[in-house]
Amino acid sequence: MKTDLLDRIIVTKILSPKYIKINILGAPFRIGQKVTIKNPNNGDDTFEKKFIGQIGTIVFFEYNCGCGQTFPNDPMVGVEFSRGEQCEFWKEEITIL
Repeated sequence: MKTDLLDRIIVTKILSPKYIKINILGAPFRIGQKVTIKNPNNGDDTFEKKFIGQIGTIVFFEYNCGCGQTFPNDPMVGVEFSRGEQCEFWKEEITIL
């Protein structure tokens, strides 16, 4: 099993992420904002390239999954897309429309 897959399983199944679905003062975005996903070109193997260029809506912030987030300005940002699919991104991977 690849390390990135194992990390994802640990984060999603064992650490039980705690999604915050309200606006947080100091967060880089607001719940409900429309955004597009950009290619960060940062070599992150966990980045979901299939979302590049897609438009979605900010639906949650996550500060406790063990990915190095800091409160309040650097959360993992949950984005929901038109088909109901959700994915988490770093703020550098998102542009406000």
